[in-house]
Amino acid sequence: MRSTLWSNSNTPCSGGFRRAGFTLIELLLAMAITGVMVTIMVQVFSSVLQDKRGGDLRLGLQQNLRTAMQMMAQDLRSAAFLHVWNQSPCASGQPCSTNNQIAIVILDGTSTGVDAPPGNSFTNSAETRVCDASLFNVGDLGLLYNGSQVELLEITQRQTNDSVCGTVPIDKLQHNTSKISGQWTAEAQIFKAEIATYSLQPDPINPSRTVLFRRAGLSSGGPRTGIVAFDVTGLKVSYGIAVNLNTPASKLIFYNTLEDAASAANGSAVKPADCASFTANPSAANKGTKVCYVGSMVRAVRVTLDGQTAVPLPNSGVPGTFSLTETVELRR
Repeated sequence: MRSTLWSNSNTPCSGGFRRAGFTLIELLLAMAITGVMVTIMVQVFSSVLQDKRGGDLRLGLQQNLRTAMQMMAQDLRSAAFLHVWNQSPCASGQPCSTNNQIAIVILDGTSTGVDAPPGNSFTNSAETRVCDASLFNVGDLGLLYNGSQVELLEITQRQTNDSVCGTVPIDKLQHNTSKISGQWTAEAQIFKAEIATYSLQPDPINPSRTVLFRRAGLSSGGPRTGIVAFDVTGLKVSYGIAVNLNTPASKLIFYNTLEDAASAANGSAVKPADCASFTANPSAANKGTKVCYVGSMVRAVRVTLDGQTAVPLPNSGVPGTFSLTETVELRR
């Protein structure tokens, strides 16, 4: 009788033998865990990218407004004598100062003396004899400082002779659209000036938005005219006048308009000796009747710029906003 002997080590049911690999349930469980981890990582990575995008948009807006404010502050610190310009009526973008725009009278330090004997009178004059007319070009703006008399002159023609001041032939500046009257003083000078008007204007690319625009010049836009900053949604200006007009270093009160400042100055019990009343229109000022332009009494200007990102922030779905306020003291 034949018999077959099986070894215990090769028996399939032996406890010493187990087939390698994973069961289907184990594979499905591993895939599920991996999928959850990948989903979480993608969401975290996407959130980080959105936060960075939102941060970049906010940072860009803040830098934009800070740069614009720095430029305005630089122009304000260069203002002197008249400080800010105004006219009536005041149209948007025109050289005038209101609660939502400002026209700054800037001096670059260039000046020439007036070649006229002190005490001489002049009436409705469209021509001024100066020491050096070559410092000015046709179309330039000159600021006449003649003691208590301060006026803006648009240079329409010049006559240069390269002569010494006080000798003939005489240099002359013509200002046909800016005629003047008064009496010459020993300190009479004409400074080269510029009027910089800051206002909000429609964005040329997207008219539904606004930009901060700088217009140089009195009657027309000159050099350095253009857009200062995009995405600016608000511009607010107020003008600081000393409580005691005879003590410029005293406490300041800020007014939304020069008209409000002139009204407050007229109601003051204490006024400078050469000012019986004040006006917000420099063209109406008259030193002969002691009517003074209130803009020359402004000691500080407070500016607020508001901005909004061009697109919504990724996480919130609404545009980011930023507001910046600065108070700039003016030269006296």
